[in-house]
Amino acid sequence: MKFRNPLWTFFFVSWSIVSCVSKEPVIPERGKEKCSHCSMSIVDMRFHSQLMTDKGRRYYFDSIECLQSYEETLNSEGFHSWIADFEDTNRMLNEAEATIVQSQEIHSPMGKGLAAFASFEKASEYLRSHKGSIMVPAIKK
Repeated sequence: MKFRNPLWTFFFVSWSIVSCVSKEPVIPERGKEKCSHCSMSIVDMRFHSQLMTDKGRRYYFDSIECLQSYEETLNSEGFHSWIADFEDTNRMLNEAEATIVQSQEIHSPMGKGLAAFASFEKASEYLRSHKGSIMVPAIKK
């Protein structure tokens, strides 16, 4: 009977640890993480993004383009994704709620000129003094 009690304790502690994985973004250390899609180091923090599976595995990307390309290869919906706020690199935006701007004046790591803003108003304000357009969000399967 003594064997069962420690066994249940082990399973409870293991389950607690696994279920406590934070479903929040983690800002990578500049230059330490590599993009999971193109293997470039993440150095320009205005464009970094990340994806986390439901099992807690994190993937970091150097640009929105790399995140979107990587998402296209996934077969499931079991993930969360965030994009750095172009105006505040210490803030991560939920990808589904971010407003994406495409502009030739934005020099993103992969060259497509994509940047994320916290709101439609912030993106519109940026576009008053820069050329570009707001991207229509793609419908996810």
